[in-house]
Amino acid sequence: MRLLLTDCFLYTPEEYGPGEVLVVNGRIAEVARRVETRQGAEVVGLEGAILAPGLIDLHVHGGNGVDTMDGEAGAIAGLSAFVAAHGVTGFLPTTVTAPLPEIERALKAVRRAVDGELPGAQVLGVHLEGPFFNRRRAGAQPLNWCVDPARDALQRLLATGEGLIRMMSLAPELPGALAAIETLTQHGIVASVGHTDATYAQAQAAFAAGARHVTHLFNAMSPLHHREPGVVGAALTTDGVMVQLIADGLHLHPATLAVVVRCKGVDEVLLITDAIAGAGLPDGEYTMGRQRVIVRNGEARTPAGNLAGSTLTLERAVANMVRLVGVPLSSSLQMASLNPARVLGLAQRKGRLAPGYDADLVCLDDDFNVRLTVVGGRALHPALKQPG
Repeated sequence: MRLLLTDCFLYTPEEYGPGEVLVVNGRIAEVARRVETRQGAEVVGLEGAILAPGLIDLHVHGGNGVDTMDGEAGAIAGLSAFVAAHGVTGFLPTTVTAPLPEIERALKAVRRAVDGELPGAQVLGVHLEGPFFNRRRAGAQPLNWCVDPARDALQRLLATGEGLIRMMSLAPELPGALAAIETLTQHGIVASVGHTDATYAQAQAAFAAGARHVTHLFNAMSPLHHREPGVVGAALTTDGVMVQLIADGLHLHPATLAVVVRCKGVDEVLLITDAIAGAGLPDGEYTMGRQRVIVRNGEARTPAGNLAGSTLTLERAVANMVRLVGVPLSSSLQMASLNPARVLGLAQRKGRLAPGYDADLVCLDDDFNVRLTVVGGRALHPALKQPG
């Protein structure tokens, strides 16, 4: 299978300029101003549009009416199709706090979906958001199921999700949390600090135990205070700690986004959506796990008024970083492609337009609309990626 993408402006994610990309058997074979080996390739002209590494979402609950917690392989397939329509080529279906059997059911559904043929983006693992959260910072997470990270509960989840769990968000100040972080790290799972009321010192202890990631920075955590910097202060001043941002213009003010980029630098920031089932659909009532969520004017909230995920899509997050914050497109693309690939240990295969890399690509027009998504060398059109 040979695919030649021509007449495009390349970001690798660094700005490259006009060029072409040759894909052979699911891998990028050549990136050049003009590809020399053209014979036998299907040629797709992109009319001067942007071609960049495929986007990777490490925190997405649902979209287009489906949710990871539905516990059905079909829901994961539907989510694969939906996110691919928005330029995502790899993602982590994300759970919410719930009774352990419900989380295990979701894990098993993801495994069945992965064992089948997905219609769009590749599942790169699972992100367990909870249930080991501080109730004071639960946000939209159900209070009744926020629990301390008991060893038995953690081992049960690890057994069910063996080889599938790639990230877990938890509150490091809870009893047993530091030991849980050490266990996760030993298993090669990214331990992420989230839904937490930790002090600066407790956050630093979590980083020392192996946590190198923070879930949706600023949201559902102890704030930055001039006498108690909290998790935010610890994250912003600790080298090597990656932070997630929800760049929808609602969760974080554009100036806040700018502060984070200035403090952390481009290499330690990644964009996520935290999208729920209502993403891509009109305003209305949806669910996130057991939680009822009301979407009005694109804002997702619980009946009590707490923000409950978002209706953001990842290409719009990239657009917002460019338009609202003034971050260069190359840097904004890196935050949504190469950086998440680094978090998952996949930066030698994904996140760049370079020979030998997986042919995971996104084509965007000048308004950041997705013209084409390529997953493993397979060219998809957004209209073909909606679940039927």
